[in-house]
Amino acid sequence: MKDQASKLRDIHRIKRLTAEQLRPVRRLAVTSGKGGVGKSNVSLNLALCFQKLGRRTLLVDADTNLANIDILLGINPEFTLADAILKDQFIMDVLVQGPEGLRILPAGSGVVELVGLDEMVADRLSVALSELERHQDLIVLDTGAGISEGVVEFASGSDEVIIITTPEPTAITDAYAAIKVISSRNAAAKLYLLVNQAKSKEEADEVGRKISLVVENYLATTLETLGWLPSDPHVPQSVARQTPFLLACPRCPASTHLMMIARRLLRLPVQFTGRTFFHNFLGAGKREKELA
Repeated sequence: MKDQASKLRDIHRIKRLTAEQLRPVRRLAVTSGKGGVGKSNVSLNLALCFQKLGRRTLLVDADTNLANIDILLGINPEFTLADAILKDQFIMDVLVQGPEGLRILPAGSGVVELVGLDEMVADRLSVALSELERHQDLIVLDTGAGISEGVVEFASGSDEVIIITTPEPTAITDAYAAIKVISSRNAAAKLYLLVNQAKSKEEADEVGRKISLVVENYLATTLETLGWLPSDPHVPQSVARQTPFLLACPRCPASTHLMMIARRLLRLPVQFTGRTFFHNFLGAGKREKELA
């Protein structure tokens, strides 16, 4: 029979494991209506902001058409999530250690294969990915641009979605289209707008005002303007050097603005869905609906 001390240790272990399993993980998808608005660059540097602020952060590159995180960092991942899906690669071997302790999951081309996953394979992969998620405080998901099915599925599976736009008219129009589709898929998701490459606060505020007004009037959805990033020459310079601008020039306007945005996000309350991101990612939610 177990002695008293052994029983107490078991109880403590069960309580600890339960607390870990119930610990909410914040999931932020970063998306855009069109390409070329700096989405991946914002995703990478925002994830680094969170990491610098003491949050264990996982950055998932889910742009299945134009995966750019590895290029922005000047790295060549040995494996991607596609290898875990198609070649049974151990998920921990897919992870890449980035700067500041940031963990990166390179999805790469081939993630589209998730759509046709065998149920047994999907369930096995879901367990591995959910275990990975359980050890994070934050997951930043860099989706593709546009409103294709894959992009919308990734974005709508998150608790919060940051839509990136620039003051360019086509980017504004496409941002609204993305908001419309994502909100129709996940009405509970918190939607934020971030205006990138703005010439001034006034210009960014005007863009935010226009989009928010249309969203509220026609979609009956609240869009919160998260902030803005100035047009900063340090950003393209850092891209050319394959070094995140937050690290290359931490005091430049883009870095200071983004750090303020990260701090603001951490102060905002979040309504968690109670379902892991990877649960949605692998379509487990769809299978549950089909079986109901």
